[in-house]
Amino acid sequence: MKKLLLIIGLLMALNANMRAADYNYLVFTMTDGTTQSIAVTGLQLSFTNGNLAATNGTETLTIPLTNMEKMAFSNDATTGISFTLDTSTNEGCDYYSLDGRRLNSKPTQKGVYIVKAGTKTYKVTVK
Repeated sequence: MKKLLLIIGLLMALNANMRAADYNYLVFTMTDGTTQSIAVTGLQLSFTNGNLAATNGTETLTIPLTNMEKMAFSNDATTGISFTLDTSTNEGCDYYSLDGRRLNSKPTQKGVYIVKAGTKTYKVTVK
């Protein structure tokens, strides 16, 4: 159902009053919050085996539809902020709730937490 709604939304966006030629990029937002973008000049979209393939002749993005939350035209090549924080060993990581309480272990419940790893502090979301 999500794939059908996504395809219908894409078709509506392409037929709307706004034209892709008025924008420089098509930006995809993933379910994990990261984004990827591709220039719209010469852009072609296709759907195969549950993936969206976007190509403009110089670059190609292949995105699983299950990982895509939304897409939109933009004048900025937004790439988002992405980093990897390895907390699998729990060594050197301290976890705090947003009200400042130190947690005994890595949080597993959904929510926003503060992680101190070495000299850096991060706000992380558990989904």
